[in-house]
Amino acid sequence: MTLDDKTRNASNSPGSPPSCPDCQGRGWMDNRCATPEASDLCSVCNGKGFDAGGKECYACHGTGRIEVRKIDKTVCSKCRGAGVYPVPPSMTEDQFAYRPGKR
Repeated sequence: MTLDDKTRNASNSPGSPPSCPDCQGRGWMDNRCATPEASDLCSVCNGKGFDAGGKECYACHGTGRIEVRKIDKTVCSKCRGAGVYPVPPSMTEDQFAYRPGKR
């Protein structure tokens, strides 16, 4: 059982705070970046937009570029990483669902 599971299970028991509505008990939010400038040359057609037979590249659909998606995590601003809201004063940082840099 992971720390996330422990936090979720604890938040479902009677008398404990409910899971955070913003992060659904994870303690973090996903930041997804996909912008037009965040693209790379297509590795299938090497940026040409078409294959050796002259057909449109199936990977980039003729653009020659592949969109790069970046996903990173930031601590939930509502529960501050605890995964439950409201955060009980007795809850220690070791019990938080999201602890960056710790496994």
